[in-house]
Amino acid sequence: MYSPTIRLLTLLALLQSHQQIKGSEIARRLEIDIRTVRRYITMLQDMGVPVEAERGPQGAYQLGRSSKMPPLMFTDTEAVALTLGLLTMREFRFPVDAAAVEGALAKTERVLPEKLLEQVRSLQESITFDVTPPSAPPANDLVAELSLAISQRQRVCLHYRSWDNSESERNFDPYGIVFHDGYWYTAGHCHLRQGLRTFRLDRIVALELSDQTFDRPTDFDPLGYVQQSLATIPG
Repeated sequence: MYSPTIRLLTLLALLQSHQQIKGSEIARRLEIDIRTVRRYITMLQDMGVPVEAERGPQGAYQLGRSSKMPPLMFTDTEAVALTLGLLTMREFRFPVDAAAVEGALAKTERVLPEKLLEQVRSLQESITFDVTPPSAPPANDLVAELSLAISQRQRVCLHYRSWDNSESERNFDPYGIVFHDGYWYTAGHCHLRQGLRTFRLDRIVALELSDQTFDRPTDFDPLGYVQQSLATIPG
């Protein structure tokens, strides 16, 4: 759900706010796996950030005690891309705390030189989005768990409330998450119906990850399937 740049900024903030933090905690906060945590740590080290690693199954990380943190530098294009990404997340009401988006924008401004800061602020003041924000944004925790299940190919158990308020429990292989026409959806294989199905995220009452895994079809297009399935609904 988040861009690598935003994750790097968040990782740097986590390292600055903790004397030491475990790799598993970083993975949970950034919604990534341990291997990706190591990759992001390496990226920070390559940028000159003095990150020290403690060996172990999941590892632990901290900033070097005697090292001075270097400034985080962006090119003009990177600063514009990051700002536009954060503004889009805010306007579309992506399933992220609004405070987190505002905090990321504020932190970005603090590390920018004056020239780029002026450009970034002009973007925020001048851009208007013609979008339909979700009328019922899904819970942050639900989206985080569902995203984790998709990336790790884990089957989930859905407690789902249909349009007529009837509830059902389904084993579901999630293939992707889609924002379409003001709503968030997930598409994948429903074991109850033995076929592909689309579910609205705001109608998911509860979600549990299982130990079972699945193989996602390589040619599956979540957006295309959601659009096609909704087009067949009368009215």
